[in-house]
Amino acid sequence: MRGFSSIGYIQYVIGLLLITGLLILRFDAKMYEMAGMEREQNAARITGWTHLSLGAILTLVTWLSKLLQ
Repeated sequence: MRGFSSIGYIQYVIGLLLITGLLILRFDAKMYEMAGMEREQNAARITGWTHLSLGAILTLVTWLSKLLQ
């Protein structure tokens, strides 16, 4: 787990994942819903929740790696 402490960009990756996940869910999924595009709406929701999940998982992993050092 020592490799995570040497990566200087992990906080930016976490922030980007969380922000893009929220934006995709907030705007893209709503836009596709209003346009009646079911497939695209489902894809946007899956992508948004995946980004949020990965951001949360990476946050926990970096927190645990710092805790265990």
